[in-house]
Amino acid sequence: MPIDIILWAVAAGIAGFAVGYFWDEIKAWATQAVRAILNGINWAVEVTSDALTYLVRQGTRIYKKVEVYVKNVASGGIRREYRQELISETEIPGDILSQLNAKGQLLMMRTST
Repeated sequence: MPIDIILWAVAAGIAGFAVGYFWDEIKAWATQAVRAILNGINWAVEVTSDALTYLVRQGTRIYKKVEVYVKNVASGGIRREYRQELISETEIPGDILSQLNAKGQLLMMRTST
């Protein structure tokens, strides 16, 4: 049995009265809920710098290191994030490997004198 238009009008009137009566409480709750959501989002927003990539030699080991700086937009705090991975000499191009060897030799000559 379908509900006729008069019952719909009465229901809408009651709902409108209830919303009007509790409007201040509804508005305060909605404002508080939106503020909590925005505060949660602000802490999660971070921006990063361009990635810096290095080949680092430590003794006989060679590492590929990628480094970025991360800034939290809300707090203004900055931190450094990096990942380091051990690689073999076969993965390094010849010209880069010769640079590493030359710089290593130069460093050894400087520290031995």
